[in-house]
Parts: sequence; structure tokens; C-alpha cells
Amino acid sequence: MADPYIDPFETKIYGKFAREQMAAVLMGKLPPLDGMVEFAIGKQLVADQAMSDILDRQPKPAPELDSGAVLDEARDVVVRFGSYLDSLKGRPVDPKVFFRGEMPSVLARRRITKLTAAVGHIADELERQREKVRGADMWLAELREVHERLGIVERQQRATRVERVELGPEVSTARDAWLGVYNANKNLVRGLLAHLGKPELLPLIFDDLAEVHRTSGVSDALPPGQPDAPPGQPAAPDAPPAGTEPAPDA
Repeated sequence: MADPYIDPFETKIYGKFAREQMAAVLMGKLPPLDGMVEFAIGKQLVADQAMSDILDRQPKPAPELDSGAVLDEARDVVVRFGSYLDSLKGRPVDPKVFFRGEMPSVLARRRITKLTAAVGHIADELERQREKVRGADMWLAELREVHERLGIVERQQRATRVERVELGPEVSTARDAWLGVYNANKNLVRGLLAHLGKPELLPLIFDDLAEVHRTSGVSDALPPGQPDAPPGQPAAPDAPPAGTEPAPDA
């Protein structure tokens, strides 16, 4: 089976990896079947190109802010503002009112939704305390700008997730066709590796299996007596092998 979570954009990554690894790992291992390997690589190349052509025809999103740069900027200003408050003579305002009892360096590492809310709170609180904090106007301008940019990045990330779910029927059909080829090639390679007595090499060729096998309770193996799944349809997972440790939370 293929990882059912391969999205249309990831087909480019998995398909290219499979082609390269089929050539590197399989060619010459069983010379009478080299022609079969070449056939599988060729079919995968055609499927990869078809998927790429479909994706290239999709509407291009508007230019976006660099989310990494915006997050770095926000984290920097939170930590710098905390240090500035500590440097003010007599501590005119308790830093806890800005950071809600957390260390600035800890607050700065929060995920974007919480970080956006935190920067907004700091700016609002500074507005209320501006008469007590020397240089408040300069800090307010920087905090408001960073807060606005964080909001844009947060909306971008939500929109990207929605776009990937709501891709048109053309993309969905192309992905199904790609999965059919990818699964068929996986079955061919599985047979070749069985002849070699090296089934453990399969996840080194089809990288989605390496990802799936890191999750407890998911396996590419079929339970005894269960028929093969049709192309593009995942088979039911079997029980985890003995000794498998649950994967840590992401």
C-alpha cells in the first residue's frame, strides 16, 4: 500500500525518490529482471510528469510573507522587550503584566497562534502603561508591526491548508492515477526483493513506507488471507510487530 496521506504536492518527492532508488538499489541485483526495473522506472517517470503538469496548471497563490523570517522577528522583539523592561531603573512596571507570568524566552517559542496573541497582548498592555515605560512609542510601533505580520502569516498558513484540501477534481483524479502506478511499481519491486530474499529493502525504495513504519500499529504487510488492495486503495493495517515502541507525539 501507499501512505494514504501522500498529498498531490508530495507525489513529486516520493516519485523521484522511488525512481532514483530503483536504479541505485535494484539494477544489476537480478540481471534477468533489469528490464522489469527499467519498465517500472519509466512508468513512474511518466506518472510523475503527468502529476507535475497538472499541478503546474493550477492557479498560483499570491506572493506570501516569509513565515520563518516573521517568526524569528517576533521572537526577537519579545525577548528584546523583556530585556529592556529589566533594564529600566526601579522596574516601573512589573514584566509579568506583559508576559502573563512566563519568561519572555519561553513565550517567544510558542506556536504561531499563541505567539500572535501574546504579541498583541504585550502591545495592548504597553498602550495602557505607556506613561510608565520610557521609549514606549518606539516599542509600540515595532510590536504593532510584528503583530500585523504574524496575523498575515497565520492566515496564510490556514489558507494553504484549506487549498490543499480543496484542490480541484482534476488534481484528485491525477493523484489517483499516480497512486495506481506507484502501487503497481511497489508490487513489482516487492516480488523482485522476494526473489532476492531481501524484503527489508522495500522502505529504502518507497520512502512513504519508511514514514508509515514509524507509526505504531501501521504496516505495509497484509494480514494472512487478506487479498491485495486495488491500485490507489490502502490495505487494512496489521498489528504492530512485537517489540514496536509507540512513536512519540509530533
